[in-house]
Amino acid sequence: MTDLFESHELAAQRAKMKKRRRRLIYNNDGCDVFFTRLSCPDDFLSQRIVPALDTQVDSVFYCTLVTMLHSHDTQVAERFDDLIDATHAAHEHAINGRDNMRMLRAAGKDCLELVVERCHQAGLEVFWTHRINDIHDSMPSCEHLISQWKRDHPECLMGKPEDAQTRKMSEPRYWWSTLDFEKPAVLDSLCRITEEICQRYDVDGIEMDYFRMPMFFRPNLTNEGASADQIEILTAFQRRIRQAAYEQGTRRGRPILVAARVPMTIERCRHVGIDIEKWLDEDLFDILNTEGGYVPFTMPTRELVKLGHAHGVPVYPTISDSGMVPPHNTDAHWRAAAANIWHSGADGVYLFNTFPSTPGHPHFTQLGDPKKLARMSKVFVIDDVTVTEGDIRRGSVQPYRPIKLDTAGNACELVLPVGDDIADAAKAGSIENASLHIRFTGRGSEDAVSVRLNGALVEHVQDDGEWVVYRVDPSRYRHGDNTIEFRVTSCGDAVPESIAVASVELRVDYS
Repeated sequence: MTDLFESHELAAQRAKMKKRRRRLIYNNDGCDVFFTRLSCPDDFLSQRIVPALDTQVDSVFYCTLVTMLHSHDTQVAERFDDLIDATHAAHEHAINGRDNMRMLRAAGKDCLELVVERCHQAGLEVFWTHRINDIHDSMPSCEHLISQWKRDHPECLMGKPEDAQTRKMSEPRYWWSTLDFEKPAVLDSLCRITEEICQRYDVDGIEMDYFRMPMFFRPNLTNEGASADQIEILTAFQRRIRQAAYEQGTRRGRPILVAARVPMTIERCRHVGIDIEKWLDEDLFDILNTEGGYVPFTMPTRELVKLGHAHGVPVYPTISDSGMVPPHNTDAHWRAAAANIWHSGADGVYLFNTFPSTPGHPHFTQLGDPKKLARMSKVFVIDDVTVTEGDIRRGSVQPYRPIKLDTAGNACELVLPVGDDIADAAKAGSIENASLHIRFTGRGSEDAVSVRLNGALVEHVQDDGEWVVYRVDPSRYRHGDNTIEFRVTSCGDAVPESIAVASVELRVDYS
């Protein structure tokens, strides 16, 4: 292990910075440079930064495009506008991005500098977030994002462009532009890019986003776990990042925090090469951001929350627009997902792929206050997994819906996390409704299914053949995990295993 040095004074400052309030962390993916033609720096800021001010957002994590290609004025990596000129890309977003970057440069700024200045004026913390293995450029529609570095170093990639033509997006091998972290050239380039940010920009911290895409070594291409040697490669890389932050923080006299965004469990971290326990033992980062929001209602956040807190590290699980899939994407659903995060003991909520299009957006004004959130209507659900098990971004931690029921009468169980204390609210007289809604498929008129919540049989009050509504005594709901048991009690002409639970919702309304 390389000795990492930080003065006692800076270590004390860093400890204080680490503990600051972060009700909501807002991850801005940086596409505000590309979608529309802008005329001045204020136009740029008015899209996604200004509407996030005076909300519950305490920290802005700003991304400047993809791994080796950036929209800030880098001198060690590639600038997006230069690549567009060199490749003669005609994509509308590419042209907008090029022209907007040059407009900002003519005004004496770049996107990252503007975000840092404006957010600091408003008293917000700002991190630069680096998607160290972004693979959007694997998709044929995003060919304009393929950096010259990747074109010049095909030996550092884990596939070839034709893989996107022969594989499904849910297969790891589809993502041909994934970097191979066993190649020293990859690690050196990423470290140089990160170090430059620490040298040139007044950021409060840097985030190494290991989740986009969490695939760093070749065993993952076939859904196998990283080897011990590969795990050590990633640990050594994280040490280099921490060392760079120490050195540049010492140079400027103010610490640079390090955040890491990782998969949702210790096991999933190790699978991709992250020894999260060792990283915490060695104090290699200050803030732990977890998951990608793909299973927003049932992600097992408590394991990493407990682990992070044992090492004095705050933890922020993710809710993402990518995971809040219709019809489970109303404001009531977002509130339920946030309530589950707060109940896990997390220090705040990390918002990804959701943007404050207008001032006062409910995602940015409601989800960061657990006390106010506690008495707001919600819809808790059990997540749906619609991709194959090969999707490395997700890891099955319980049977998700839809699940097929055993028509022979054996019980099947699902777990529904509930972040609200419904029983306590009922005692206070503030519950208007707390009904369980279950949608079955393949169930005939002569088929009967009994449902138990936490061991108690519940009675249905409405049944239209598909959705069944159950009346539940509010005292039966647990503040936390609730077990729902399904048992086929009578079966008409149903084909074996044709009856399935397609959706589970708990709709909670407060008076």
